[in-house]
Amino acid sequence: VIQPTGAVIMNDEKFTFRAAVLWATIPQVARARILANVFCVKCRDSVHIRNFTGEERKGDVYLKGSCAKCGHEVVRVVEMSEWDSSVN
Repeated sequence: VIQPTGAVIMNDEKFTFRAAVLWATIPQVARARILANVFCVKCRDSVHIRNFTGEERKGDVYLKGSCAKCGHEVVRVVEMSEWDSSVN
């Protein structure tokens, strides 16, 4: 669903249009691993990210949300250069 602001809602998460396009190029299994491997500074551990948004910055996807364990804000940068060669 595309909102008037240009944001795209994917499942309950909001992505900018460009971030949604980039995120969709990553295989679903890899996306699940990325979402389950986000570092939380408060827990000092890798955690699942929840209630996240996605935006594109300099060609990469930034996921910003909350730690599934403690609720602290977490961010995961997905470097799209890792996925570009597999898409072609």
